[in-house]
Amino acid sequence: MTGQRAGKHVETENESAPARNIVLKLEYCGRDFQGWQIQAGGRTVQGVIKENLEKVIRHEVNLIGAGRTDSGVHALAQYANFRTSNPVAIGQIKHKLNQLLPDDIVIMDCWEATPQFDARRSAVERQYAYLICERPSAIKRHLTWVLGRKLDRGMLDQMAAVVMRGRNFRNFCKSKSLKENSDCRVMSASWRRRNGLLRFEITADRFLHNMVRLLVGTMVSVLDGAITMRQFEKAVLAEINEKAKYIAPACGLYLAAVKYERGIR
Repeated sequence: MTGQRAGKHVETENESAPARNIVLKLEYCGRDFQGWQIQAGGRTVQGVIKENLEKVIRHEVNLIGAGRTDSGVHALAQYANFRTSNPVAIGQIKHKLNQLLPDDIVIMDCWEATPQFDARRSAVERQYAYLICERPSAIKRHLTWVLGRKLDRGMLDQMAAVVMRGRNFRNFCKSKSLKENSDCRVMSASWRRRNGLLRFEITADRFLHNMVRLLVGTMVSVLDGAITMRQFEKAVLAEINEKAKYIAPACGLYLAAVKYERGIR
């Protein structure tokens, strides 16, 4: 068990009691985490929550997350579920867990879902947001990509429209993790500007590893003249087989929303 102290006993779940399926809605700052998923020797969001959750419900848990965010990536609305036979009140789970968790993770809500609900497999859409700061900033450098210059919004809108036409995003995926199926159905992709921040929002049924960061990095590279608009279009529409070379930093990326059709309540 992640972070368990030597000699400390944690009970296993009472399998004879009816299992409750509990959902957590949370946000976190990814700056000091090596991503969501538990890994040896690294501080992860899943590991920290699991360690403290087991102190609350007094048995080991299998914590399932909606999105496996990478190192340095944040979440405005991550969902996770676990099963327990412990009768502890829902409000107490949220309250006690927030007392134990570090300041860079907050449980925003907690409730009981249907038995079939799975935070990852039941999701039908996910939305990511990417933030770019167009002015120099010392404060926002860990929460946005600080470019310090104004970008051409018209060209960004044109490129977002191209992303909407894409289907096979094999060129915008970390090579070693590319699987046979690289199709993603993009429901929306758009840029908006507010208070010196540019925000790219993209919603799809699924995302490939590093897909959003590679899209944003490549769009900025078009504005910088590193590649042409036509080259970007051909890559997005999979008319060429050429991996994107420009990746935006992790600090600007947020898991913004997850949509479920049924079972979450």
